[in-house]
Amino acid sequence: MLQLEAYLGQSEVLRLVEENLGAGVWRCDPAGQMQWSRGFFGLLGLDPHVIVPSFAEIQRRIHPDDRRSSRDPSEMMTDRSPLDGEFRIIRPNGALRWLHSRTEVLLDSAGEPECILGVALDITAQRRLLQTVRIDAERYSALAQVADGLLWIGSSDGRITALPNGEKRPEAQRLFGKAWVDLLHEEEREAALSSWAASVETARPYSVEHRLRQPDDTYRWHRCTAVPVTNGDGSIREWMGISVDVHHEKLSVQHATTSRLTGAQLRAARGILNWSVKQLAARTGISAAIIRRLEEYNDAPLMPHGAMEILHRVFSDAGVEFLFPLVGKPGVRPR
Repeated sequence: MLQLEAYLGQSEVLRLVEENLGAGVWRCDPAGQMQWSRGFFGLLGLDPHVIVPSFAEIQRRIHPDDRRSSRDPSEMMTDRSPLDGEFRIIRPNGALRWLHSRTEVLLDSAGEPECILGVALDITAQRRLLQTVRIDAERYSALAQVADGLLWIGSSDGRITALPNGEKRPEAQRLFGKAWVDLLHEEEREAALSSWAASVETARPYSVEHRLRQPDDTYRWHRCTAVPVTNGDGSIREWMGISVDVHHEKLSVQHATTSRLTGAQLRAARGILNWSVKQLAARTGISAAIIRRLEEYNDAPLMPHGAMEILHRVFSDAGVEFLFPLVGKPGVRPR
């Protein structure tokens, strides 16, 4: 740098720094007289041919919510806080900018304060980026709280490294690392690990259903899904997943294979598809008269097993799912 200074004047260096970094420099002597660089005028959006540099002018441009206590400029020789730190300024055209300011007291040969030298940087872009990151973080936190399941972050080798919403679920701590593998039911363990290995190799989403051992040594069905989080070069940094308890849903589906349709379910299923009785009869081969008679029952009417299978299949192919919860009334929904 000492060699470089021999070739560059101070004004050239100052201009280069201010223009390329969005910076400005100011100086204030003990009497309160200030001098501003061209860059500092630019930061405040002021015309150097019109405005006389002063501490009061700077204070006038600082956002009201960011102003510190007003004082005599000479006091800044011992307390520089009014112009140290980050604050917003409002330019004459109404534009709002964020500045980061630092000051230093320079001493004369006798060790007495000679002046204050300050430098300010325009950090508006960084502040906006930080605001975006903060909003995203708050949204992520909110989603973690309302997620209908246990969120987890894992590495490619299958280790769970974090549980974003697990602080209120003490039992979830037993899943950390690879401990979750030992909690899988032995009948689903091999398939789950095989699916995980395939997802890691292909970078495709992971999705399995398995039984997980509970603290009381019982097992409950869970649906576990995960997607890779990648780096800029496309490599996988980590996996983000969620494990949802689907025990009642799983048992309901299993129960449905042996449950009989109710008249109320048939009416609701037709309503979802906007089918008439004649249209259902045409699709199933069951007479319209029989269908009307079946729909008169709110409970499960007597019907041949073959007819029930046909109704199940036709509605299922059309996108309707019948529900038979262990608790509550049978239902129906679009699939």
